[in-house]
Amino acid sequence: MDPLYRIFYPDESITIPADLDEYIALLSKKFPDEKEGISKLFDTIKNLAEDIQRLPTSLKICDIMLFPLKFPLIFKYYKKTFADMMADFIMDAKLKSIISAGWPCAGLPPSKVSALYMCVFLHSAHVEGFYRTKGGAQAFVDLLVKALARYGGVLQLKTKAAKIQVENNRVIGVETSKGERVHAKCIVSNIDARQTFLNLIGREKLNRKFSERLERMEPSISFFQAWLGIDVDPRNNGVNESEILYYSSYNTDEIYDSCLTGGFESMCAISIPSLLDPNLAPEGKHVIGILYPVSYDFEQQWMMENEKRGQEYQNLKVKVTNRLIKTVERVVPRLSEHIIVSEAATPLTLGRYTLNYKGAAYGWAHVPDQVGTNRLQPKTHIKGLYLAGHWTTPGGGTIAVALSGKTTAEMILKKQI
Repeated sequence: MDPLYRIFYPDESITIPADLDEYIALLSKKFPDEKEGISKLFDTIKNLAEDIQRLPTSLKICDIMLFPLKFPLIFKYYKKTFADMMADFIMDAKLKSIISAGWPCAGLPPSKVSALYMCVFLHSAHVEGFYRTKGGAQAFVDLLVKALARYGGVLQLKTKAAKIQVENNRVIGVETSKGERVHAKCIVSNIDARQTFLNLIGREKLNRKFSERLERMEPSISFFQAWLGIDVDPRNNGVNESEILYYSSYNTDEIYDSCLTGGFESMCAISIPSLLDPNLAPEGKHVIGILYPVSYDFEQQWMMENEKRGQEYQNLKVKVTNRLIKTVERVVPRLSEHIIVSEAATPLTLGRYTLNYKGAAYGWAHVPDQVGTNRLQPKTHIKGLYLAGHWTTPGGGTIAVALSGKTTAEMILKKQI
């Protein structure tokens, strides 16, 4: 994807190139007084990201003792936010906002998000590149299913895991909601960590310290999402980028606080995948996705009625969709006149389909205290039980989750059970 995205502010729009040198040149031209700081910041981001990639999967005692010497940058920034890190190099508040504009992809604004996580995100974007799957996300899923079958795996749909069986602190199998028992010496769980340990295993089989830690850990933000089918080409309105971020101001903290209370006019992330892959929509039509960070507990848990989604829930869902469409119209004028199909999902929808605690979009929140070794690790204290996905390292997002699966698979293949 090049450009990566276009940012709309009230006074201007900025198109962000994928190439790192081109991006640094753009920022340096726009903020000439910050040129040296911009260069040093991105050098540090690059070095930090490369150091993180060199980290061993598990740290031995000698690794911990030598950590400050072997990884001085990580040691310097692992307890800091990205705002703390930018302050070492950049003075201009507007520039800081532009550099960190992709914060919804990390789930937190720069004043809250881990410096390490944001550095990996920016390095991934401008060095490794962002990609979309041709044919949409389902095409990617279909390929995984084919690979599973090729290697002798069996996919069971509509089959909920009801219990992870543990004896003498070692897994022995899984019991499904259909009563089937699958014996196994090794189990990988990529679901909500609270579900894994508190529900499927049971608090009584966990040590108290670990249970308390699970209760203390903070889940990430959730999202309201809307998908529109439109009968107009956004390029007719000068919208040529497939990814767009709209912000009503440069103050990221105010924007984030507004998101938590439902200020749907303050920002939104807009995706138009059919601009990259025309096969995702009929000829002459396009797909628009709208994403907005919001709390699971918004408006009394989205106006649930006796823990059920009644008419008030449906009304609120429509109301929020319409407010977000009005916000998108600041980028794509008269959009509402061209909508031919509309669908929406609340954080409760995310919770329903994923069973993620409070509809968490990224597993645990990417705060400094919940990244790296402070996050749950792939190898658990229960023998034979491993974790994968965004509740373990390195964190949330498609790439991070894929890497977690790779890491966990390698640990199991090396027989570290």
